[in-house]
Order: sequence, then C-alpha cells, then structure tokens
Amino acid sequence: MSSREIAEFTGKQHSHVFRDVRKMLEELDEEHQEYIQLWTHPQNNQSYEEYRLPKDLTITLVSGYSVKMRHSITKKWMELETQQ
Repeated sequence: MSSREIAEFTGKQHSHVFRDVRKMLEELDEEHQEYIQLWTHPQNNQSYEEYRLPKDLTITLVSGYSVKMRHSITKKWMELETQQ
C-alpha cells in the first residue's frame, strides 16, 4: 500500500505519513530507499516520491494511529488480497 493511500485512509497529510514511514523504517533498521517509488500527479504530470509498503509494515505504521484507522487499513488489505 502506498503512503499516499495510507494518508487518504487516515485523513493525514501525505507529508506527515511520509515522515512517519521514514522514522519507522529507521527504527526498524530498514533501508528506506528500497520502498520509495515515484507517483505522477494526474493534473500536472509532475513526479513525487511516495513509499510502497508491504502488509506487515503498513500494519506496523498504522498501529500507532487510531483503532478506526487500523480497522480501515485492515479492510483495505483484505480487499487487495481478494483482488489478486
């Protein structure tokens, strides 16, 4: 799941989620560059960095947020898994 999707689901600004992901990865001794990808804005075609996290790191990140957020992310992951 992308950091942009997480921001959308949690109602947080993407810049805050981006910061939280970087901090989490540092604390886990994970190389953050491994998870960065480019997202292209559909209106201006400019590219921006975002993180693409696997399920375990997504859940780890949002577990520090609220119960409603954890539940929303869990439901989204279940939806993504059934689409595959």
